[in-house]
Amino acid sequence: MTLEDVAREAGVSVSTASRTLNGKPAKVGAATQARVRAAAQALGYATNLAAQATALGRSKSIGLVVSTIPEDYQNPVTAGLFRSAGNRDLLVSTGISALTDVDKTRQVVRQLRGQRPSVIFVVGTEPADSPGMAELIEELNWAEREGSRVVLIGVRGTNLDSVVMDDHRAGGDMARALIEVGYTEFAVIAGTAPGLLSKHRVAGFREAVLEEGLPFTPDRVIWQEFTHDGGYRAVGELLRRRDGINAVFCVNDAMAIGAAVRMREAGLTIGADIALAGCDDIPALRDIDPPMSSMHLPWTEAAEEAFALAEYPESDGRTVVLEGHAVLRRSTPGLVSR
Repeated sequence: MTLEDVAREAGVSVSTASRTLNGKPAKVGAATQARVRAAAQALGYATNLAAQATALGRSKSIGLVVSTIPEDYQNPVTAGLFRSAGNRDLLVSTGISALTDVDKTRQVVRQLRGQRPSVIFVVGTEPADSPGMAELIEELNWAEREGSRVVLIGVRGTNLDSVVMDDHRAGGDMARALIEVGYTEFAVIAGTAPGLLSKHRVAGFREAVLEEGLPFTPDRVIWQEFTHDGGYRAVGELLRRRDGINAVFCVNDAMAIGAAVRMREAGLTIGADIALAGCDDIPALRDIDPPMSSMHLPWTEAAEEAFALAEYPESDGRTVVLEGHAVLRRSTPGLVSR
């Protein structure tokens, strides 16, 4: 079935049918839209996205490049982008490649370029001057020259527009929140994944603790994989050298949930024997026992900000920096006295 068939069935012009079905319905009255959509459904018509992309120079879809899709817990960045894309009736083509694997990531970007998406979002936390990033940015600049917009999420300091979280402040704000309720002896479980996210959250936490005049030596940080299993293994190491630790901060929530499992296996009561907090505030934290404290980061807002940047006709190195806030639950009830 063709667009001409739909127009004939609905009793409208081809241009009216096209506006209704191909992205400009605001120019068509509600009753006429309903008639066109009913005709399209009755005839089984589907828009030829490849032809549309050829005609317009871009398709009604977005491209997304992420380093991984976790199997255990929701990735808050990806979830926010998918939610925002769904609200805009956009299809999402996803390529999985760590930005540190530059050759593979460039190949993924080339494949997305071939689909002529309206926007390509690239998620990562690598420094702009890290090896291979210049070549990757050039590949993304080619996508912009071809008509797609590119927005980076987590990477700043390039000519492309970006949205970033203030991870240094996130770590510091969580430390200050825990200190406020009486905790004084801390350990941090950090992820070894490439990029700056974990390093910035650890640095912010450490600096805030030291500013309060509390102890925090390098051995208070345990590095493991940036996953549930990494958090589980890190607690095994922590139990061997606990040394009076009364609160543990994990740099992401998946690690915090893994840490909680290992603590319970060791016979510890979270919130009573030891406090535990994560970072990102994924929904799963509210459903475990006890509900877990976390640094709430506005990932839904980040997705909306990324789409807002994509509305500009071209990149200009714009950077939107977002901040979060600590949410304390029963995993960190506080101490009676410091």
